[in-house]
Amino acid sequence: MTRRSLLLALLQKRPRILLRTGWQTRNIGDVCFTPAMLSAVQRYIPEADVTCWVKNANEDVRRMIRRDFPNFREVSGEIGDAPVKQAFEEMDLFLYNSGMVINYGFVYQQATSWDAVIGSLLPLYRAKELGKPYGIYAQTFDAFAEPSPMVVRRVLSEASFVYTRDTISLDVLRGTGVKPPAMDFAPDIALQYRQRDDARAKAYLQSAGLEPGKFLISIGHYAVLTRPSVKDRGPEHCARMRAVIERWVRETGLPVLLAPEDDREMALNKEALLDPLPAAVKAKVKLRETFWLPDEALSVALASRTMFNMEPHLNLMALANGLPCLHCYDYAFGKKAQMFADFGMGKWAFDLNKASAAEMGDALLAVHQDYAGAQRYREQGMKQVEAKTAAAFAVMRKALGLTAARG
Repeated sequence: MTRRSLLLALLQKRPRILLRTGWQTRNIGDVCFTPAMLSAVQRYIPEADVTCWVKNANEDVRRMIRRDFPNFREVSGEIGDAPVKQAFEEMDLFLYNSGMVINYGFVYQQATSWDAVIGSLLPLYRAKELGKPYGIYAQTFDAFAEPSPMVVRRVLSEASFVYTRDTISLDVLRGTGVKPPAMDFAPDIALQYRQRDDARAKAYLQSAGLEPGKFLISIGHYAVLTRPSVKDRGPEHCARMRAVIERWVRETGLPVLLAPEDDREMALNKEALLDPLPAAVKAKVKLRETFWLPDEALSVALASRTMFNMEPHLNLMALANGLPCLHCYDYAFGKKAQMFADFGMGKWAFDLNKASAAEMGDALLAVHQDYAGAQRYREQGMKQVEAKTAAAFAVMRKALGLTAARG
């Protein structure tokens, strides 16, 4: 190869992002993160290629991703394995996808291990060793107990950017002394998810006897009765959710679909939400008894009238794709619930420790009764999401040495 051809090849080389992603397959929120980030990169950094360093995946997930991203590149293994080492050598930017990866102490008031926090930091140190930029996109940071601040402070401060998916996490980082060149709130990447499976959704709705636009979706949270930090309050949380479901059925006459976001929630939905309902209400409530991928889940969600969920991620996917919907939460489920207020949709997010069933039921029925007004409110929130997302990806472009995107 001549010097001129080598220079041309270097000039034409597409920048490559190594994306750490795919946290687990039992939760459609975690599953959607990978294709959502691929969609966002395609939109905001079309010049870049992405190699996905996947922690957990299965063939169903891979097929779903490849359907819309046929050039999906995947590497798996530990940081010292040859394929991963090669991916680090070839990358131009290391990127952590949305999730909750770097924490130490009491996460959800459950102890995390020192090995886990060190393991989560090793990719950042590897990028640093190679002299390559690294960054974090829309993560939650719950806690940095001693002695972790002395380990995380410098490596996070030397990142090109650190974006959190809630403003509570910003306070955690600031309290730890983390000061990278760019640090701000950026909406969870689930808001960039666009994959659908309308055919599978249509078949499911027909089998369940549900008409498009004429049912409510509700999702419990798998941790509500088992996680030490919330289980004492869990029965009351479920009782409030049942009260809202019962009111929906009695006042609208429309059915309810109890659906899962996590594969542990089919059993939770049956035991804590369906079984205790009065017989007349129970007759109008359907239980989804099999797990699904996020593309089918989103298509079913978009066929509903609205949703009222303890879990957040199907709400995020649906909001971004046109559906007004409500979220109820306990911060013991995760600090990410704060993000709804952070992008201007706090009136549709309810702390189960404070909000009454009547208050939540009023808000749900208001969406049903004034759908045009609900859509205007949703659109306002999504404008904030898009502005914050675009700003974060502009910083990502800069880290890759790219000029600002046109338009």
